[in-house]
Amino acid sequence: MKHVIAIFYGLWAFTALGQVNTEVFVMDLSFSEESFKVSNFENITNNKGYDNQPFFTPEGYLLLAKTRNNQTDIALYDPNSKRGTWLFPATEGGEYSPQPIADTKGLSAVRLDPDGKQRLYRYQTEKEPEEYIKDLRVAYYAHYDENTLLSSVLAGDRLDLVISDIPSQTSDTILESSGRSIHKVPATNAMSYTSLNEEGNWDIYQLDMESRESFFVTQLPIGVQDHIWLDGAKLLIGSGNKLFLYDLFGNGDWKQVADLSNYKIENITRMAVSPSGKKLALAAEGLLPGEIVQSHIAPYNEGRLDDFANAFSEDVVVRNFPADTTSVGRSTMRAGYEQFMNNNSNLTVKVVNRMVYQNIVVDEETGTVNNDTFHQATIYETGAGSIQSMTFIHNRKTTEDPTVIVDKQLKAYNARDIDGFMATYSEDIKLYSFPQRFMSEGQTSMKENYGKFFESTPDLNCTIKNRIVIGNKVIDEEFLTINGQNYAAIAIYEVENGLISKVTFIQ
Repeated sequence: MKHVIAIFYGLWAFTALGQVNTEVFVMDLSFSEESFKVSNFENITNNKGYDNQPFFTPEGYLLLAKTRNNQTDIALYDPNSKRGTWLFPATEGGEYSPQPIADTKGLSAVRLDPDGKQRLYRYQTEKEPEEYIKDLRVAYYAHYDENTLLSSVLAGDRLDLVISDIPSQTSDTILESSGRSIHKVPATNAMSYTSLNEEGNWDIYQLDMESRESFFVTQLPIGVQDHIWLDGAKLLIGSGNKLFLYDLFGNGDWKQVADLSNYKIENITRMAVSPSGKKLALAAEGLLPGEIVQSHIAPYNEGRLDDFANAFSEDVVVRNFPADTTSVGRSTMRAGYEQFMNNNSNLTVKVVNRMVYQNIVVDEETGTVNNDTFHQATIYETGAGSIQSMTFIHNRKTTEDPTVIVDKQLKAYNARDIDGFMATYSEDIKLYSFPQRFMSEGQTSMKENYGKFFESTPDLNCTIKNRIVIGNKVIDEEFLTINGQNYAAIAIYEVENGLISKVTFIQ
């Protein structure tokens, strides 16, 4: 598996449109016989469409299905670096349900082929994907070992539970009307699966992989289809925005162990726990970054101070661009806005343009304070269902049009004309990563780095998808092609005396 990861690993920088809006969330997990705690809750996809089916690799990376260009493909996320990548080039029909193949360096995924059939494929380094078990229309599955597969396969209008021997390419049907949640039970020779009972609800069974006998475990709560194992005796499920635990040696009841409603998520479905037991991933319906930011606009305009403040995290940071901190914490921010609202009238704000990059939203805003109008940009960082930081870019009067020089540098960039490109920058040009992480200063190092980059990137192209101009600042939402790969970024150009004097990248 690590060989596959090593070849395809890169920076996650993509956006997509898709179907049902589900997100994948990752959090720290701590549990024992006495306690269960989750913390550091994070949306790792921030992507409109179907992001789902998380599964940890033995190394602790997270595989998932993620929307790209209106279809679902396989992505990989590193919880440590908080970066991700697409694992494979897009296929014609899309891919789902990625899992590492037990005791091998490959992985598997369900692929929707152009003929409309679902098939399970094996992916290995430097080899073309191959059908893992031929002529089996796999919908959901789990590996017992590298030779044995347990799956729910399409059988007319139902799913049947099938056990397959990979070397011989043979399969046996165990039962009809199986479900989508199939797992290897930790530290046992068993696998678990779900089966539809007479009441129309789902029961969990364990299948002894040696004797092929099944044993009833428990019934899932009404409406719940998915389960995972925390260890060989504890089951975890999600229902709505809460987590419930079932202990095989307990009193036979599902016990609520976590309430995630503060993170503004609903309808938890698939989950996965890392091999270390210290990370939990789950799929749920969550607010997109733009929706999170939008939630504070109406309360501000209507003077609903509490609703306005509750759109922000408890430790929200408020700044003037780039990094002049004016307040820290929701309570401090609320007090400041309370005084501001009491001392002023006719307070309105309107979003006239919006950019979204991963968890960051950049809004172009107009509004009024008393009888005065304003025009500004605001950068919002979102996470865990709330606004984590808010950075204002105020309108600075200028006599020159900053877009002229920015467009000139774009033209030289796409032509890979290093001299023409550098001629658009000041001698002491400074590059930063938002909000204020220093990257470089001066033309010498910048020209050296970009010169090498231009030489090694024959297909280099940058297209401006959206633009906001505030005083001497040009904020561009950029779509880039670099050696066959597509990337997105936001760049904030500051223009002084007809040249670009500073660039802040949001990437």
